[in-house]
Amino acid sequence: MYKIVITSFFKKQLKRLVRKNQILKVSLKGALANFNRTLAVSVGHGVYKIRLRGECRGKSGGYRLYVFVIEVEKILVPIAIYAKNERENITLNELNDHLEITKNEIQCLL
Repeated sequence: MYKIVITSFFKKQLKRLVRKNQILKVSLKGALANFNRTLAVSVGHGVYKIRLRGECRGKSGGYRLYVFVIEVEKILVPIAIYAKNERENITLNELNDHLEITKNEIQCLL
């Protein structure tokens, strides 16, 4: 069981998406609470990609969630989320930027 830490950087991303889909918060909470590394796609450096269902659209019209796992301390931190119908993929540079911002916020929180 992981301790889930939500940063203000992630909350800003989520807020925009929740306006369009109220069910997203429920899907997100479920995905984070039931996170299993073996079922998620490893991107490297402790980052995993998870698919989330969209409202009445299934996974293909859903969302992609990237989480950072700090295994030693059993901490799970979402770092990026986006709608798959808005963009196909996030670039490696964008993902690295999200990760750096998240790591800086975590250091302040912990």
